This record gives sequence, structure tokens and C-alpha cells, in this order.
Amino acid sequence: MGMRFRMWWPNSLRNRVLAVLGASMVLSALLVGLASTVLWEPFTRWVLRDQIEDNGDALARHMSFDAAGRPNGFDKAEIEPWIFESFRAEVLLRVVDANGRAIYSTDGETAVLTRDGKGFEPWRQSFTFTRRGVAMHGVTIPRDHAGKRLFVQFAVSDRMVLQMRESIGFDVLRQGMLALGATFVLVFFVTIHLVLRQALQPVREASSAARRIAPRTLDQRLPVTGQPRELRPLVEAFNAALDRLQGGFKTQQEFLSNAAHELKTPLALIRAQVELADASAWRDQILDDVDRVARQVQQLLLLAEASEPRNYRIEALDPQPAVREVFDFMERVASRHDVTLGLQLSPALRFWRADRGALFTLLKNLLENAIQHSPPGGVVTLGVSPDGFSVLDRGKGVAEEDLPRLFERFWRGVDRREQGAGLGLAICIEIAAAHGWRLSAHRRSPGLELRCDMVATTPAEPAPPPSEGPAGPPLRAPALDNSSPGLAAASGFQADYAQSMRRALF
Repeated sequence: MGMRFRMWWPNSLRNRVLAVLGASMVLSALLVGLASTVLWEPFTRWVLRDQIEDNGDALARHMSFDAAGRPNGFDKAEIEPWIFESFRAEVLLRVVDANGRAIYSTDGETAVLTRDGKGFEPWRQSFTFTRRGVAMHGVTIPRDHAGKRLFVQFAVSDRMVLQMRESIGFDVLRQGMLALGATFVLVFFVTIHLVLRQALQPVREASSAARRIAPRTLDQRLPVTGQPRELRPLVEAFNAALDRLQGGFKTQQEFLSNAAHELKTPLALIRAQVELADASAWRDQILDDVDRVARQVQQLLLLAEASEPRNYRIEALDPQPAVREVFDFMERVASRHDVTLGLQLSPALRFWRADRGALFTLLKNLLENAIQHSPPGGVVTLGVSPDGFSVLDRGKGVAEEDLPRLFERFWRGVDRREQGAGLGLAICIEIAAAHGWRLSAHRRSPGLELRCDMVATTPAEPAPPPSEGPAGPPLRAPALDNSSPGLAAASGFQADYAQSMRRALF
């Protein structure tokens, strides 16, 4: 059975692009190296021939003549004579007339430069020949002067070219290639990094938008504009999935609201029929059960409303009247359980941005939870500061491992109450989240502290305080979208919530 090898592949799209480009660079370098190895000798001979021709052209252009029109040297400002003087055996120069006679040379010899076994050829050409056992590379360049055709012949020994190439050319070429390669790699990676960063910016923006989407912000969508063409179908598919999720979430909320509302009337009829019966133990028991179920139905309806952001009317309000209203309302519940309520108001209390009815429900549920878990004779303290409030009881508290589950729906601890459904604190966390507040639980010795922090939502400039007058109902009816029957039916719930709660609690 053959072994399978799995190539490692980066998880990052950016790293994948860099890996592909880096591999392409390595492959390109290998191909260039292979081509250089194979083509190096022909390439260098071509470059040498071309360079010798260029030098012959330069010598022909800068040749100087005497008064009789005979060549006598070169323009020393352009051609340095030391080259011919120092390398007399390696660098040769001849000026030949139309008859094939050398009329000027740098080494004093009059032999014309020709290919091996050939005579003088009066035209432009590059050729190789052997002189005294040394291979030479030569060129013949025509030059017209004073109506005469002259030929400039320039030759360089092969051993001199090889020596210069090995001692100077290779080192310079190697250093130049290293410097060029390092510069290319640096510029390449910096450019690719900046280009990829700019190209992936829409993807990062879409990722940030996706992290901000929560059950309360399901109406938000990822931006499609500016996304790369390859990623646009993925973003559109994600937005379509959000559409389906939002529709399912809305259907769930409407079902919860409709079910809770539809159960109110049958429960009221059952209670009315039971109340008409003769007084007995079973009659009181049934009434208690009906009140307990009615309370749970009310909490389900309130939970559905608390989960809908459109139900809140956030405004600047003075927290003192709202806090005292809840405190007075819950004092009777506390006295029924032989619990004392304490209120601590900070003198530096500022205006809050909140929904008045939702704030009443939040404080009431927290106080009710603390009262239910306080021993007879215990004390529950409501502390209010400019940046939030806290409710502290002195009961048995909650185990450390149960703190993360305290705000879960329908969760009840070991010392749970028979009349509770485990929805009170779940409603609190929904209300706090709708206001941008943070609700947390902390163990105390003894008891439990539930704290609500609202620093981020405190307005910079308080609004004018409300006019003095009798307080309204504990929870007003929020502005609801009446497009669905369930929400329309639920719009009257908060208006009579306090009355139904009094009936269930007292």
C-alpha cells in the first residue's frame, strides 16, 4: 500500500497568496539559473562580439588625421591611449586603406588582421583568428575620410577577455545579482503586503460587521459593495442565511407572544369559574395553580416583548422617581416574606437614558428574586449610583459553578421556588442588553449581588426633569409594530401588568 503525502497549506488567504508568489519566485529563479547555465557561453560570446563592434565604431568615429589626411591617432579626450600601450600584445589596432595595406597601427606592425587562412575582406564583419598561438576576436569597421574609404580593425585576445571576466566580471556580476535580487525581494514583499492589505480590507470590514450581528441586530447585513468578485457569492449567501435566520427568529417571537396572549383568556375564565365554587381546600389550591400559570404566561409575554428592540422608547429620565416607585411597590412583597428593604441613593445621581417601563420591570425582577431567596428577617439592599445600580441579599447565594447559568431561561437553582419559572432574570438580561448595559452576578458572604453597569449610556447633558405629578402605571404600553396579530394583541400587556402581578403576588 503506497504512502500518501499531504502538502502543508496555510489557513490564511493572505499567506496562501504569498506562498504561491514565493513559490513562483523560486521556480522562476531556478529556471533563470538553468537557462543561464545552458546559454551562458553563447550569450557571453555574443556580448563580446557586440562589445568589440561597439568599440570599433567608437575608434572609427574618434580617429584623428594629419594635414595630409593620414591617420595619426585618436581623440585623446575620448580614447585613452594607455590601453594600447600597456596591452600591446593583447589589444591590436590597424587602419587599412582600400588596397589592403595597413597605414596605421598601435604596435608598429603592418600585417593586416584577417581570418585564419583568408585574405583581407573589405567589408564590415566580426571574426576570430589566431595570432602567435593566441586566439583573438576582431572586427572590421569601414570609415570614409576626405573621399577615401578606410577600414578600422580592432582585436582583443581571448585570454585577456577570459582573465577579466574571471577576475572582475564574475564577482561584479555575482554581487550585482545579489544586490538586485535582495532589492527585488524586498520591494516585492513590501508591495505585495500593501496590495494584499488593501485588497483584503473589504473582507476585514465584512468580518467586523459579522461579529457585530447579534439576535438584536439581525437586520444588519454584510457589505457586498467592494468585495472581491470571488468572495461576493459567499457574502451574498451569508446575507441570505441571515434573512432566513431573521425570519425564523421573528416567527419564533411572534409564536411566543401569540401563545402567551391566547392563554390569558382561558386562564381568566378558569379562575372565574373556580371562584364561583364553594370555598374549600381544593378551590384555594386550584386558584394558586391558576395564578402560578398566569404568572408564567405573563412572564413569557414580557420576555417576548423584552427581546424586541422596537418595544423600547429610550429617553433621558430622572432615576429617583422610578427607583422609589419600584421600591414602594416591592415593599409590600418584602413585608409579606418578613424581609426588610433598604434603599441607598447616591447624592450625585444623574439622569439616565432608559425606557421607564422597562427600567421598572428590571428593578422589580431583581428585587423580587432577592426577596424570594432571603431568609425571614433578612435585608435586601437596593443601591443606586450615577453609573448603575445593584441589589444585594443575604441569603444562601449561588454556587460558583452556577453563576454562568444564572441568567439562562428556565434555569432554577437547587433552592428553587415552586412558583417561579426561571424567567425573571432572563427578562432582566434582555432589558439590560437592549439598553447597552451590563448585568452581572457576584457572590458575597453571605448572599448574592446582582449589579447593572450603565457607564457607556449615561448622557453627557441631562435632559430637563419631568414635571411633578402623580406617577403613571408601573409599565406603560411600548410602541409596538401592529403588523402581526400577535404583537398587536400583546400591545396592551404592559398596561395591566402591575395589576395582574398584584393579583398573583398578594
